[in-house]
Amino acid sequence: MSQRSLFSAQWHRVRDVCPRLASDVTVSRHVYRGRTAYVLHRRAAVACHRLDAVSFELVDRLDGETSVGQVWDQAIVERDQQAPTQDEWIALLAELHAAELMVTDRHIPEEKLFDRRQKHREGERRQRYLNPLYLRFALHDPDRWLTRLLPLATGLFSRKAALLWVLLMGLACFSMVSQGDRLWQSLSGNEWLNARHTVLFLLIYPLLKLIHEFAHALAIKRAGGEVHETGIALMVLLPMPYVDASASALFPDKFDRMLVSAAGIVVELAAAAVGVLLWANTGGLLQDIGLVLFMTGGISTLLLNGNPLLKFDGYYLLADWIEIPNLATRSRRAVLDTLKRLVSGKPDHRPRDEDRAETLWLHAYGVLSSIYRTLLMLSIAWMLSDRWFFIGVMLALVVVALSIVLPVWRALCVLIRDPLFHSPRALMLAGAVPVLLILSAVGLPLPHSSVVPGVVWVPEDAVIRAGGDCDISEVFVQPGEAVQAGDPLFVCKEPELQARLRELVARVDELQVRRAGAAARDPLALGTLDAELQATEVAIRDTRERMAAVTRRAGLDGLFDVVGTSALQGRALTRGEVVAYVIPDVQRTVRMALDERSIARFNEALQTIQLRIKGADGSYQVYDTAVLRRTPKASRVVGSAALSTFGGGLHEADPAGDGTLLKNAVFDVELEWPENAQYAAVGSHVGIRLVYEPTPWLTRMGTKIQQSFAERVAS
Repeated sequence: MSQRSLFSAQWHRVRDVCPRLASDVTVSRHVYRGRTAYVLHRRAAVACHRLDAVSFELVDRLDGETSVGQVWDQAIVERDQQAPTQDEWIALLAELHAAELMVTDRHIPEEKLFDRRQKHREGERRQRYLNPLYLRFALHDPDRWLTRLLPLATGLFSRKAALLWVLLMGLACFSMVSQGDRLWQSLSGNEWLNARHTVLFLLIYPLLKLIHEFAHALAIKRAGGEVHETGIALMVLLPMPYVDASASALFPDKFDRMLVSAAGIVVELAAAAVGVLLWANTGGLLQDIGLVLFMTGGISTLLLNGNPLLKFDGYYLLADWIEIPNLATRSRRAVLDTLKRLVSGKPDHRPRDEDRAETLWLHAYGVLSSIYRTLLMLSIAWMLSDRWFFIGVMLALVVVALSIVLPVWRALCVLIRDPLFHSPRALMLAGAVPVLLILSAVGLPLPHSSVVPGVVWVPEDAVIRAGGDCDISEVFVQPGEAVQAGDPLFVCKEPELQARLRELVARVDELQVRRAGAAARDPLALGTLDAELQATEVAIRDTRERMAAVTRRAGLDGLFDVVGTSALQGRALTRGEVVAYVIPDVQRTVRMALDERSIARFNEALQTIQLRIKGADGSYQVYDTAVLRRTPKASRVVGSAALSTFGGGLHEADPAGDGTLLKNAVFDVELEWPENAQYAAVGSHVGIRLVYEPTPWLTRMGTKIQQSFAERVAS
């Protein structure tokens, strides 16, 4: 018996009631973590109810003639302190009545004694129709024709079928490993999200889900269960079939229950394996079908069906494996009870039969599942907003309301109504903690930094560019040779310069003749002719300087290296084109690219920049650095392909380019190379840590949300 009050103020209302279990209730004996439990099920009520051995012994004594009070009095005599209190006994009977497992005297005003039935039914309706992730609509009872397929179910879930499945998965894994680079290229870009693949997905996914649910039904029939409901479910607004597999909760053997839960996962993994084999060994339409099948079966298993943090197949599989039924409900209750104890400061004296491992499972699952469900729904809303902005925003608002606003409102209601939280400690914690969290989010500056990849590069003096449109007529140095500052590298003549010079000289002669004639006939035209003559002479000097600069020289000491082909002789260049590099032995710079979202923060709030460089011994050292230069305008061209996804960078490369062309414009930033830094090869990656001024968390999140919404609206 617990330390709470043994008696209840409502006892006089129920002590003379003579309830009994409904005649069609079936009882199944289970063992969970070494403890015996009994599962009660009524077909008309669909749901199951689990009782421990003590509670079932009391309920089993209710035969319609023995009253609630008589059973409790007998329990007090037999069990003394192990007997339930009157409130606990009333609560147990109320739960059974709400689950429609208990039949009471119709002359008794049940609505006053057991007011949970209506709440129970409302909760079922909310779970079925108000879950934005999974809406269900029942259509058909398939049990009769599923019974005819019992031989098929026995064959599919046999050892031979398991060996074939393992062989199929092994072949698929071998194909993935042997062609991993090719598979990654097929999935890394956005090409696979084209209209053809979208149509294939809309055709394949419902069919895959039909086979998935059919596997659940066959697994239930194999173990002797019944399936009485099938229908259409809307998963993130995508229609697909479903079957009610709740009958598996009655199976005494946990491996039978696990097989029912794993049946859909096994089917989807097999479909993904078939997809990999189709993709690797076919072409055309079959290859596209294989890729879509692999993505559909794989992602659906990893993110939804096979993920135990969502209440789908993986959840029931985990619950049966660790032998903790009702894992989601009990985990939420365990977390809430812990929070109540922390807030009220009063221990919970209710008897518990949970071991330490079970308690850890409940608390860990309660926290992780809540966080994951919220993040998953927000991520789905974010993806939908990219295509359908209004739908994505509305879904995000629903998720915030159901995951944050509604739980906070319920917590406040509990604080107001429950006398347990009216103590000074509870009121202080309930008021002070939220206020401190809000003030911290609004006004407490928090350290703020980001890490971006950079590439080791050479100084601007080491870059050899073409001064104009020219043809290389003579080469003095071959790639890989050492040069010194001032050494000639190659001669690049501009064929048009000589003709341009002759044209300008002729123009000067013409202007001088016209000026001599105008001096005698039209003195007023002298000013115009003098200005034009002066401009032409300036053009002649510029042309002669460009002709004199046809020989390109090294700007510093280093090794000569050529961009593209090593054959420079006869190569035609365009103005500004990078032709070659003179790579110094020690002198380096670091290049990085920042998108338009990050450049404003970089300009306004940057404090320090740090480089993380790997030394020859494999250890990493951190050095401070500074900005050498930054392009004033964003460009889609970066200095090195190592800054794009083509070479392992962050920014998505344009497939039409050579790796230096991006899909979105970025700002090019060049950083100083630390004086005491170790040697690093040109083109290798380094980590760059950008440390910004401390800002409050709410301000930072508000800026990110504002930028994200602006991008979505603009797109």
